[in-house]
Amino acid sequence: MGRLDEVALEELYEVKEEIDEGKPRERVLAAIGRKQGDHLDTLAERHDVVEKTIRNWLDRFEEEPIEQAPYDAPRPGHPGKIKGQDREQLFEQLQQPPTELGYDQQAWSAKLLLHHVKEEYGVEYHENYAYELLREAGLSLRTARPQHHEADPEEKAEFQQTVKKNEPN
Repeated sequence: MGRLDEVALEELYEVKEEIDEGKPRERVLAAIGRKQGDHLDTLAERHDVVEKTIRNWLDRFEEEPIEQAPYDAPRPGHPGKIKGQDREQLFEQLQQPPTELGYDQQAWSAKLLLHHVKEEYGVEYHENYAYELLREAGLSLRTARPQHHEADPEEKAEFQQTVKKNEPN
């Protein structure tokens, strides 16, 4: 007995109509192609995957109900430490300059964010995750341009006044 013997082509088309895009749609399209006689290597090339992946996709339609077969099972993961309204509140706070919340800094840094989260929410994150939180809040990390410790600001200003930029050709 071959793959997809128990699955009707009409059922696959119905499932395909319910899925807009992404990997689940690719899986259904691969199953439809196989039902219509396409070879595994053709399907693998068409969907830009290896043949083993196509076999795995087709096996899903044999092992699971057809409505569930295109979709991945939920993956376990650690739930967010700050969720729901608290998370929304944090993102609203991040839209304000830190000075509005009583901090001395003008802009959010990863370390300041971690300190704020620990003080306000009692939660500790790794520094790398602070960058993710800033990104989720729609912010980008700004850092000061490096300046040599022996640089003289007066000499720099004088240099900028005396040097002319090249004229465009």
